Order: sequence, then C-alpha cells, then structure tokens
Amino acid sequence: MDSKRAVAGRVASFLACLALVLGLAACGGGGENGGEPEGTSTPPGASPSAATPSGGTPSGKTVEITLWHSESIAPLNALQDLARRFNNSQSEVKVKLAFQGTSDENMAKVLASLRGGQAPTIAYLDEIQAQRMIDSGGFRPVQDFIDKENYDLSSDFDQKTIKFYTLDGKLWAMPISIAVPLLYYNKLPFGEVGLDPEKPPKDLDEMKEMAAKFVKRDSHGNLTRTGMALDINPWYLEVVMGEHGDLYVNNENGRQGRATAVEWDGPTGQAFFTWWRDVVKEDLAINVGRALTSPDYLLALGSGQAVMTRASSSGLRSVVDVLEGGLAQTEVDLGIAPLPGVPGGTGYSAVYSRALWFVKNRPQAEQEAGWKFVKWLEEPEQQAEWFAGSGYLPTRNSSYDLPPAQDIMAKYPGFRVAKDLFQASLVTRATLGPMLGPFNEVREAMLQGLEQTVVGDKDPVAAVKDAGAEANQIIEDYNRRVE
Repeated sequence: MDSKRAVAGRVASFLACLALVLGLAACGGGGENGGEPEGTSTPPGASPSAATPSGGTPSGKTVEITLWHSESIAPLNALQDLARRFNNSQSEVKVKLAFQGTSDENMAKVLASLRGGQAPTIAYLDEIQAQRMIDSGGFRPVQDFIDKENYDLSSDFDQKTIKFYTLDGKLWAMPISIAVPLLYYNKLPFGEVGLDPEKPPKDLDEMKEMAAKFVKRDSHGNLTRTGMALDINPWYLEVVMGEHGDLYVNNENGRQGRATAVEWDGPTGQAFFTWWRDVVKEDLAINVGRALTSPDYLLALGSGQAVMTRASSSGLRSVVDVLEGGLAQTEVDLGIAPLPGVPGGTGYSAVYSRALWFVKNRPQAEQEAGWKFVKWLEEPEQQAEWFAGSGYLPTRNSSYDLPPAQDIMAKYPGFRVAKDLFQASLVTRATLGPMLGPFNEVREAMLQGLEQTVVGDKDPVAAVKDAGAEANQIIEDYNRRVE
C-alpha cells in the first residue's frame, strides 16, 4: 500500500507540472536556483551586468546576459542543455537563465523591470503579449540587428512566425518556440467501442458524436468514463476562430490599424459556446474548471476517466516521458491529431509561439552578446535539438532533416503530426493571429462568459455577446491609455 501511495504521489506531482507546461502555467523549483545550468544562477530580478557602463565592457571580459523565461519540465531541461552547451563553446558570452514563474508572471515582472530595477537582457514571452510589449516602448526591435548585418530571414525560416512578430515593417522579436494545438486521445477505447483509432474526430460535431460512445456508468448510474476532459480556458476559442478562418478582433486582426473590437462574439463564437455547454450538460465531457494550478484534465485522460483532451504540441516531449516512465494510471496508447474546430473550418492552424525580446535600456555590449546567443539558438542544429527535447517546432525548415528531428518523429509519430499540421497551414489574417494590447483582460472577459454558460445556466448566445461587449470596453479603455 505504501508503495502504491508513493507511485500515486509521483504521478500526481509529475502530471501537475505536466499540465502546467501544456499551455497553462509553469511550475519550476521556486526561482533561479530551481534547476538552471550549473554555475549560472542569479537571483530573480538581478542583472549580472548592472555595473557595466552602457555601451561596452572592459576589454577581455566575458559579457554576461540574463534571459528571463517561464519554461518547465522537458522544455526547461532542453533550454538548460542548450544554454550550457553555448556557454561551454566559447568565452565571449555567458548566458544565465532566470525562471520567473508562469508566462503571465514573467510578463508582469518584465514590464515592472522596465519601470525601474534591473531588467533582463532578453525576455522570453508568449505571442499574445506582443502588442503590449511594443506599446511599452521598452524593447529594441530585432530588425535593428537584422539590418545591421543583413541577416538572412528568407531562405530557411518558416515565414509564419516571422510575419507574426512583424508590425509596420519591423521584426520586433525573434521567434524561437512554435506550437500547434492538438487533440490528445487514448486509442484503446476507440477500438473498444468499434471506432477506428486512426480516425479521430475532425470537427466538434464528430467529437460530440464519438464522445457519446465512450460514456460509461456504474450500477448506480454514476459516470465513470466520459468522452472528453475540458478545462475552462481562453485558448480553445482562439484556436477555433483561426481554424475556421475568422478574425479574433477587427481591423484585420489588429494588423491594419489598432484593434477596437472583438469578432469572436459572432456565429463561430456562439456555436462554440453552445457546443461546450451541451457536451458538459449531457455528460459527454467533464468540466475540470480553469485548471490553472491543477492537472485534472490530464489526470482524467491518464486515469481513464476521459478519452480525449486538448493540449499543445509544446507538451509532447513531457507527455511521452510520462508514458515511457510508466506513470500513467491506466493503459494509454497515445494518439495525436489536429484539434477539432467548428464544422466548416479550413484545417489551418494559427500561429502560437514564444519569442525573444531585447530590452533596449540594457548596455550595448549586452545586447550584442544576446544577439550572438540568439543567432546560435536559431541555427538548424540547435533548433532540431530543441524540437526533439521539448516538442516546440523549430523555426528553421531544414531542422526537420537533421538526425535529432528525424529520430524523434520516427520514435513518436505525434511529433510528425504537429510538424505536418504547421507546415500545411497557410498564412492568412485569421491564422496569423491577433495583435491586441489588453489580451489577458479580454481573455478574462471571455472566460467569465464561458463559465456563466458551462457552470451556470446562462444562454450561450447571450453569454458570448455580453462577454464581447465587456471585452470591447476593455479594448477601448486600453487604447485610450496608450494612444
């Protein structure tokens, strides 16, 4: 019994971190000393080069730079390995990684550092934060480095993420981590109920129909297995809008003028809210809440309570590590497929990524040293290792031909599914994704509307319209402050 408790404890602990790495929040050992490359620890918020005069460092001295991030589990290990290898490969630049909590906590700390205190050399941030970072005025466009040495962005880089971070002809940040939304499912129950495990649902209607076949109840009528585990999250609506070819906000997703209103409160958003309400009310899915600090939606899959769930390709390496370690509580034959959307979708994935931003008030020597590290990270060899070690897709197309990428795709076909989905997706205003300053606040308005529908009894059409009206007021207030 004690050994079973110990195993259960390890499962819960690992999956708790795993749930967070799949697009929710990051968990890491309590700050900078929680697992950074050996010999490279710096207290959170400190800058090792703060005493260096602006514009240079003493001759012959190694330039130390800090990179603030929010990675954990497998991506953290991969990032540490790369930083360690870079530091050992030369003596001109020393990179110090600094874990800053969740992606939102990292953003808040970075913005606070711009107003006073010690800022990092480079900030590693989510794509949804791009407009706010530009509006802050605290970052140097990467275009400066590109133009200075005529750095080649056209021949091998995937252009979707380059275009995402380009506004008014300037590349503001260097994309480094690409992700696509995926359906994670257990193939075994598919065969059990007579479904082809190689033919997962292609849209939400099919997902609902299949979910009904997976439902199990005990002799008392209690639900013991359902089709889906869904956490209340803002990301799925964004996926649905882009995949359906619909804009998230107006003005061409904020790319032909600042966004002034959301567009997710129309037919596609209404259909999505209605679907979510229906599958939960009909016991075809379990609602695990926001799951910001819990692993419930993954635990439901790993324990056999649900057959399908949604997650990001950024968690692929962590997921397969769990399964290889025998930490799942039920037998799982993992299936990976594109995440189903509203019927009539394009099949194209939107752009989800993290990028490296250069803080402009750091000394010039630091910025140049940071650029040297970023260029090294962007080389095809390092990008192939990053893909294999994390699940994030590489920024360089040629990386897929290198041994680390080839090996991981051969061993785990889900990596190839993610790669094929992203490469097949076209660049449109919808798939490129929105530029929106108050993205987090708009997300919160949407989440509250969804909760009123799924947890409460509010009509889904009314809920999405009311949430849209609240979001529009948030956007108006934000634009008034920054314009």
